[in-house]
Amino acid sequence: MVKRVVLARGAALPSSTGLGRAHHAVESLLQRAMVPGWSKVSTLEHQILSFAPSRLLTRWRKHPAFVSSSMAGSEADLLHITDQEQAHLVPEQCDVPVAVTVHDMFHLEPRRIKAGDVRVPVGDQSPGLFRRRDLRRLKQGLARADLLICVSEMTRRDVERMFPGKPTALVRHQIELDYWDPEGNPRSRELIAEHDDDSKCLLITVGSDEPRKRLDFVREVVASLPEDVASDILMLHIGSEAELDDEQLVAALQHAEALLFPSISEGFGYPPAEAMAAGCPVLAADLPAHNEVIPERCLLPATDLRAWTDEVVRVHKAWKRAGGVPRIPDDSLIDYVRASLSPEAQGEALSRAYEKACR
Repeated sequence: MVKRVVLARGAALPSSTGLGRAHHAVESLLQRAMVPGWSKVSTLEHQILSFAPSRLLTRWRKHPAFVSSSMAGSEADLLHITDQEQAHLVPEQCDVPVAVTVHDMFHLEPRRIKAGDVRVPVGDQSPGLFRRRDLRRLKQGLARADLLICVSEMTRRDVERMFPGKPTALVRHQIELDYWDPEGNPRSRELIAEHDDDSKCLLITVGSDEPRKRLDFVREVVASLPEDVASDILMLHIGSEAELDDEQLVAALQHAEALLFPSISEGFGYPPAEAMAAGCPVLAADLPAHNEVIPERCLLPATDLRAWTDEVVRVHKAWKRAGGVPRIPDDSLIDYVRASLSPEAQGEALSRAYEKACR
């Protein structure tokens, strides 16, 4: 017998955002019958609001009331709130079990992580009055949930420390291989021409410029390169300095010589997984949760400047030796993602988590 789940979130974020992408992935799995034994009843969400007072009223009052009333007497078997930033939507009384996906605990449990001689802030260290009240509501909602679904073992450890005894499940994100496939879905380098110079060795970062992403470390790496190497490098910072649309991002990952990902902490970390799906080599910090989903050969000591510099020199040498021709996709990285982060793998794990919540 197929059971039914209601999905809930706040604003209808587009799939170009991290939380929007994660929500749409779950919705797509259910719609394509890829979560064994489960189907979707509906999605409870609201439009993106620009007027701050309306956003606050909707977030704290209207939408939680809408979710509660929608679930009252519902014939669904489960309510799944797809990110922890909406955990306040967990009804105080609900006729069915409630699961919440926790992507990270950065804002619920701010911290400073040591990176060499400095400590990098992760999460908002000094939230304002309204945000403090908001965080309190989120923690109360997570405490009411029947199951907390975690996207990495690191997040799971954080959750179990903050909510001891609370049932948890591990459900990693999926990567749509067909979308990033450099052979089945190739994108022309011309798409990024305004940001590119095809006579250079293209290296990229993907992410915001918040401190935990450690873009200053990347700049330090580039500044430490031998002059003849540095003159050949084009460093493109996507999301922090250059804004690319979805198609341009695919093109960048399919044509870059490597993605540099020195982030000090991630809940999951989409960029390196998507880069590998595009056959793009990855240089990432050997830290949780990176080392859960990235092959060991792609990991570097987080603060070892010499190790990072040597790897960039190696990448440049391979590019130079190839005569600057288009990089050959690394099929072993594509296969790695296929084996561990496929939609099928997420669907199976999600089904197990839903059954656990119902038990």
